[in-house]
Amino acid sequence: MAKFTKFVHNTRTMKARHAGGDYSTARGPFIEGERLIFGKITIPAGTKAEPHSHPNEQFSYVLQGRVRMVIAGKSKIAVPGDIIHTPAGAVHSATVIGDEDHIFITCKDASWGIHGIKAGESKTKTKSAAKKAVKKKDRPQNG
Repeated sequence: MAKFTKFVHNTRTMKARHAGGDYSTARGPFIEGERLIFGKITIPAGTKAEPHSHPNEQFSYVLQGRVRMVIAGKSKIAVPGDIIHTPAGAVHSATVIGDEDHIFITCKDASWGIHGIKAGESKTKTKSAAKKAVKKKDRPQNG
């Protein structure tokens, strides 16, 4: 039975990690497989993910909160039960509306990683900076 645990991941006990480069407050537990990244991510109330893109396609399922999504210039408010599709390469942003955190399940292909490219920055610079930001933000906080 113990060998089965490597296939089951409990999001309540997994470490929350930064999931949005330097353009977002998104954090949560996620796993990175050979071909997919899958996680339960939170963007806190009063915050947002600034315009960014990534070369990998992304699907998100809204569990909690309302969020204004702008994808490829089109704005739409997503609510619990909605599925958000972000095509590969589309510039998009997410602004949490109201006092409730935006919590969502996300799945993207693993060709690039979980972090995107802040609008106006280069892929090479951003991928390197994103890796450094993850390492820094995932360190235990003192205090």
